[in-house]
Amino acid sequence: MDFLHSVEFYVIVLLVAALAVGLLAMPSGHGPVETSFAEGFLTYDQAAGPEPRLELECLPDGNVKITRHGLPDNLDNAATAALAISRKGFDLTVEERLTPASRPLLASETSAVNTAVYILTGLARERYHLRFNSDSTSSFTTLTFVNRPGLRSTRVFRQA
Repeated sequence: MDFLHSVEFYVIVLLVAALAVGLLAMPSGHGPVETSFAEGFLTYDQAAGPEPRLELECLPDGNVKITRHGLPDNLDNAATAALAISRKGFDLTVEERLTPASRPLLASETSAVNTAVYILTGLARERYHLRFNSDSTSSFTTLTFVNRPGLRSTRVFRQA
């Protein structure tokens, strides 16, 4: 019975209580990974310039508009641009998929493109970390943004 009144007993009780509080306060992790897709709209922007870059704009409705400048020269308006978006918590990993037209078209039916516009939906007004990978150009860029209306950011692509 003397053990219950000893200093050692109270030190052990204090350590067990601190461990329990630490376990309860620890975050549960990011949760499951969600994958979604977004289709791009291909255009030609004369003011875009040749440098590959990414422009991000947070829209008032909560969506995020991503404009990708500097597409490869082998694409025309018959090509397909799409994103595979993996979301784990507030980390977004975006894989760009650029596919040239499946059949050759007449020169009168095609026009050059250098810009793709994507809309990301379903994002809360939180802080996100975005990694944008483009396998077709072997390049990537990263940025952190807060999804607040009017926020704009530009990043240049780097070679992977």
